[in-house]
Amino acid sequence: MWMDISNIDWHINWTEFHFIRPKVLYLLYVLGFIVLLLIIGNRENGKWKKVIAAHLRPFMFVKGSRWSMILPLLFFVVGCVCAIMGVAGPTWKKKTIPGQKIQAVVLVALDVSKSMLATDIQPTRLDRAKLKISDFLAANPKARAGLLAYAGTPHLVLPFTSDYKIIRLHANSLENREMPVQGSNTKLLFQEIDTLMQPVLAPSTVLVMTDEITAEDAAYFTNYVNANIHSMEVLLVSSPGGAAVPGFKGVHSQQDPAILKDISNHPKITITPMTLDTTDVGGIAKRISDHLVFEKDKKQDDKEWDDMGFLLIIPTIVIALFWFRRGWQIQWLLLLPVLTSSCSVNSKEADWWYSKDYQGQVLSHQHHYNEAAAHYTDDQRKAIAYFKAGDFVSAEALFALDTSATGTYNHGLALAKLGRYDEAMDAFSHAESLDSTLKVKVKQNFTKAQHAKEEVDSLASLKQPAKDLHEKKDKKDPLKEHKPASEDEKLASETKVDKMPKNGDRATETVKSNIHRAQEAEQPDGKKPQKEDPDQAVKDIIMRKPPADPGEFLHKRFVLQKNRYYKHVQQGKEAW
Repeated sequence: MWMDISNIDWHINWTEFHFIRPKVLYLLYVLGFIVLLLIIGNRENGKWKKVIAAHLRPFMFVKGSRWSMILPLLFFVVGCVCAIMGVAGPTWKKKTIPGQKIQAVVLVALDVSKSMLATDIQPTRLDRAKLKISDFLAANPKARAGLLAYAGTPHLVLPFTSDYKIIRLHANSLENREMPVQGSNTKLLFQEIDTLMQPVLAPSTVLVMTDEITAEDAAYFTNYVNANIHSMEVLLVSSPGGAAVPGFKGVHSQQDPAILKDISNHPKITITPMTLDTTDVGGIAKRISDHLVFEKDKKQDDKEWDDMGFLLIIPTIVIALFWFRRGWQIQWLLLLPVLTSSCSVNSKEADWWYSKDYQGQVLSHQHHYNEAAAHYTDDQRKAIAYFKAGDFVSAEALFALDTSATGTYNHGLALAKLGRYDEAMDAFSHAESLDSTLKVKVKQNFTKAQHAKEEVDSLASLKQPAKDLHEKKDKKDPLKEHKPASEDEKLASETKVDKMPKNGDRATETVKSNIHRAQEAEQPDGKKPQKEDPDQAVKDIIMRKPPADPGEFLHKRFVLQKNRYYKHVQQGKEAW
């Protein structure tokens, strides 16, 4: 702050003096109202003294100085005026921006065309280029790096970032099969490079890793560096003798030395042959780090003004220090209530401090699952909260919206809880077909659902209506009730008869059979069911996980970009 004070132009140009935030000055009206209340309140405080007897007043009150009342109020007014005017931002001079230091970046453009699959450099040119990217980042160029992959169309893999680890991860996942258009379109490549590097104000570097530069490519290289402040580094990933391109009979990929020599003469283009060690990429990283910082010239901003309000904050702080002295306080000040509401997620103002999903997460940890579900905005988190709360109907409806492997698996769990076992088993089977890593969990819950379905079906077959038993027409059925003949109409179960029917039918009031006993049993085999762990179903719920290999994701993204930005780009005759 003292450096700023020493550089202040104390000559105030009153013709240009104004406040940057003039609406703040309306607080002066509020201050005037408070001072008026203080004066009126002080008069009112003197009236109650008359209630005390006159001869007792000298003993009840200590006579104070008039200035002891005026000075605190005066300092309060002066301090508040300074604070208000300081916040309003007085200014009389336009802001001068000092030399701005800007850090350079490096854009790595990797050739992923068919010719990079040649094996003159083991294991392939492309695999070795990816290793070189890792070595280049390990050499620490100290600049933010971006990654671009190109073949028939160029595609940005990662924007400029300082996280080299994620660049390595995505670079290692790049393969030729991920490119939507085969070939090598250098024209589109430099159009994309120009778009990405246009906002970069510092002279930066474009690092191209390719196996061959044609005469047409060399023209694009030269035209780009001539029209921009950026320089170019080229790492040639091929052997001098070249190699055959896999899948293309008679096609031999080899760098023309004459073209390479011609383009190397340009001062802003550096060609680096690939080496077995890290000397090649190490030298590139050093050249980039040596020219990392660029400083722009000073200029005067036509739109912004120097805010000199901090000068008025200084006397405000000095005046505020007097309030630590004994007796220096305004006792009659009407304090404006500042509602410092609770920051708890259970408070009414929780939305001021927390997002809905965070509130739901906290409530879920507190086992208030229904309340958590009401707060979640994410359907899958809401579904899991409903599942934990035991509201399987709502959970099933929300899980059904997610067609991923995880969503289908969770949907199966909810269906099983609702007793819809056939649908649950179908969901489990479908989830396993979408993601084989769910095989263990699917097998466990599939078996549970299958056993539960068998038990339900078994009990359902036993619990038939009584009339079904009486409608059996098989006379030899030993469980069939005997219809009494005319001479037996007065017989009852306790009546003795000389002859019982030989076919096993009998006239009884009650029939004790194994079927009836089975209906009364807790399970068909008479065994008590094992108590299920109530938390086990909750533990089976899994959240959606992103794929570990970003290769498939990059392929889908490249196809989407091709359909959006390169609709009319077709594969050329030279598909390598």
